[in-house]
Formats: sequence, C-alpha cells, structure tokens
Amino acid sequence: MDQTPNDKLDLTRLRARLAEKPRTKAGQVRQAWPDIKALFDAGHSLKDIWMWLNEIGIEIGYARLSHYTGQLKRRDQAAAAAEPGSNISHTGGLRDTAAPVSTDGAARERTVPDQGVETVHDPLANIREREDRRPGFQYNSDPDIKKLI
Repeated sequence: MDQTPNDKLDLTRLRARLAEKPRTKAGQVRQAWPDIKALFDAGHSLKDIWMWLNEIGIEIGYARLSHYTGQLKRRDQAAAAAEPGSNISHTGGLRDTAAPVSTDGAARERTVPDQGVETVHDPLANIREREDRRPGFQYNSDPDIKKLI
C-alpha cells in the first residue's frame, strides 16, 4: 500500500503542548507532581511547597493542594502495590494478616511483616476493638455464676 502524506500522524504539535501549563489546578499539580514528590522526599513541608507553588504561578489553596497530593500519593502507593514482585502494600511496607475474629474480642487482626502471603483485611477491626473497650457499665444478660459474689 502506498502511504499518502495524510496517513501519517504529525505529533509535533501535540508534543509541543507538553510544556504548556494545564488549564485545571489538578492538572497543574499533576504536572508538577514529580518535583513535588521529590520535595516531600527531601523533607520539605506541604506548607513550604504550597508557598513555592504559588510563587511560580500555580495559585492553589492549601487545603486543595493537600487533597490533590493525598490523592496522588495514594495513586502511587496503589500502583506500587499492584506491580508484580512488589513488597510494598497499602500499609506502608506491612501487609495485614487477619486472625479469626471472635465476638468476645479474644482474637483480633494483627499486622505483621510481609511474608509474601496475601490475607484478608478486616476493615471493621478497629470498630470491634472499640466496642470491646467501651467505658462505663455494660449489662451482661448471661453472667458467669462463678464471677458473682
């Protein structure tokens, strides 16, 4: 087949737009994300990064920047956890292992170092633990006769 000049894509104009400032605030933060991430890794605070972004022309509120950077961090963590052979999980290097959950609170979910075994995560473990440690009087409809005076 013969190719005519219109059969080829001219991507030079599209590539030239890579250096342009995105229209949305989220796009601007995403474009600057590798540099923002490097600043976080170097130990700079979000407040300092926010001031520097406003100085260079990305005028964004602190709360909005905090929201966007949180989303981007979670996206990066999810991507790292999804990579084959990655030992990084959503818990920052530890994987959740669940012990059998009983109603009396004796066995609870524990976090242990990753040993390459995926287990079930119990999202309600913290609520169950709180319910077991509620302060104040708790009525027991079936008291243990040996524990009564």
